[in-house]
Amino acid sequence: MDRKLTTTEVSAAMQSCDLPPILTPEEAADLLRLKVSTLYRHVSEGRYGGSVKRGKPLRFWRDRLIQEFMR
Repeated sequence: MDRKLTTTEVSAAMQSCDLPPILTPEEAADLLRLKVSTLYRHVSEGRYGGSVKRGKPLRFWRDRLIQEFMR
């Protein structure tokens, strides 16, 4: 399938999701179907720059993470 998802389609899918707006690394990895170590590597490479809430502990903005993953 070559067609990209629209913002409306992503929003509709997220409304049925039970995840909070700010995710832990484990929740974010589960959402993206990645290993936590792969997610950390992607963060260090700068792939999810706008979705990361820096600090200790690391957190992710759910909607931004999905948008950046879909690019």
